[in-house]
Amino acid sequence: MNSNKNAINEDVRNVSQAANLLGLREIDFFRLAHRRWYSNDAGKDQMEKIFAAYMFHETVPPWVRHCAREVINREGMNMLDPAQFGVSDFRHQSKVPKVGRLFLIITGLLMVIVYISILTTKHGFDDTNCPGRYANRFVEQWVYMIKGEQPPACEEGEVKEPAPQ
Repeated sequence: MNSNKNAINEDVRNVSQAANLLGLREIDFFRLAHRRWYSNDAGKDQMEKIFAAYMFHETVPPWVRHCAREVINREGMNMLDPAQFGVSDFRHQSKVPKVGRLFLIITGLLMVIVYISILTTKHGFDDTNCPGRYANRFVEQWVYMIKGEQPPACEEGEVKEPAPQ
């Protein structure tokens, strides 16, 4: 009984190793093995049942075991060519969700706006040129921009020259 369990674990390790060698997820390796063995693609429901048995009971079908051994043997002989196995049809490519793209676009636009605001600010962040104002010039420009108004200019009597350093 113990040797049977070791054989099962070895099959599972072989499947995992073969999938890694080909750069595939294990479910995609199952789909690839099915296509190579039966020369057609398995239905989604059929593959789901087979893969669930593999995941929960470590049951490796003979056609998956054969494909895993073939991949490992070819790797051992330095003759493994993933393209020859047809893995390009099974590589999982994650797609950026539409909300993610929208978030990236909005974030990029905000960064550009902040960058332009910083470049067009005539005074530094620690503005002492207009004393008596409630914030530095940069923050003040943002507040007035949000309000949709132009920030008032410093009155001529208010302007101080920065202290020499």
